[in-house]
Amino acid sequence: MAITFLICTFLVSAIMIFYHHFGYPILLRGLTGRLSARPERTFEIQKDNAYPNVALVIPIYNEGVNIAEKIYNLSFLDYPSDKLNVHLIFDGCTDDSFAKAQNASSIAFCKNLNITFHNDTENRGKLAQLNRIIPSIKADIIGLSDVTALLSIDSLKHCAEHFSDKTVGAVCATYRFLSSGKEQEKAYWQYQTNIKLRESLLGSTLGAHGAFYLIRRDLFVSLPKDTINDDFVLPCEIIKQKHKVIYDKSIVSVEIEASNLKQDFARRVRISAGNLQQSLRLIRLLDPSYGITAFMFFSCKWIRPFMPIFFILTLISSMILTAYSSWFLVFFLGQLFLYSLVLAQQLLAFNNKLLIKLHYLITGHIISLIGAIQYLTGSYKEPWR
Repeated sequence: MAITFLICTFLVSAIMIFYHHFGYPILLRGLTGRLSARPERTFEIQKDNAYPNVALVIPIYNEGVNIAEKIYNLSFLDYPSDKLNVHLIFDGCTDDSFAKAQNASSIAFCKNLNITFHNDTENRGKLAQLNRIIPSIKADIIGLSDVTALLSIDSLKHCAEHFSDKTVGAVCATYRFLSSGKEQEKAYWQYQTNIKLRESLLGSTLGAHGAFYLIRRDLFVSLPKDTINDDFVLPCEIIKQKHKVIYDKSIVSVEIEASNLKQDFARRVRISAGNLQQSLRLIRLLDPSYGITAFMFFSCKWIRPFMPIFFILTLISSMILTAYSSWFLVFFLGQLFLYSLVLAQQLLAFNNKLLIKLHYLITGHIISLIGAIQYLTGSYKEPWR
């Protein structure tokens, strides 16, 4: 019975690892093959008075370096000025962000922007500010964006087209980097983009990137103040209200700030802690009544924080089973070789694309374990910066 249990543990863990990383993307590709071949939709709204009212909400904490560029970018958006309002929320900034934003907005070509300044002297946190400000905004559509994300000029018009469909509750932009970026990070986002595009073709993508996404104002739900990955949870709350979340590759947000290793590690720990939190809090999305969305949520998001456990169980079970079968010795040694390559890449930094991607994948799961432990022990309480 003990051997049977160990074999089942190994098989289930190995299958889950393979399915999550390879099987699910392959399955998505098969399910959306013909759908992805359809021609892109062309813009249909012709008259300015047919556009929805859009409010762009941008939380800010010490962004003096980037805030002027953001305002310049917004002033060039191709959208009727009387239909667009910008809300800049200064969350207890200790630098000159507020002054620089006022100066930028006073420049001649920025005066077409309708900007409301919310200068809060207290650092409440991003989500607390969204919960405080958004309910008071009168608009059809709420757009959420980061200061360091520049938006494609026609992005709002593309979004307006999607929102002409009453079943669409949120629209998400494609995330890109201004700088060349790290090879592994670019590969990761390309992998995520492909998945999100195919999920969107099947019904709804799961979550958004916080750099830029839009939602219907009447579908906004105030989230608990301890929510970590609000840009994932909020779109999922819209799905729970039986509306679609669309991912459009023609709508682009470009990240202009390159992160250093310390920032990248902190970001990945935060996302990992949030991944476990959302798997627990959004478990209702596994209900079969959500159809293919429930299947996609399980396959892509719900099992992700449990991947480190599957890796550990696969290694331990195969190690014990080497005493009973030479096949398991092969599996065990194969895993040791894999982890040795990752360690070598960490220490020697080989310029090999495959090793770089493998290193990013495995270290990602190690960081995921760290984030999950911090969340479960209650030690993750980093304020929003």
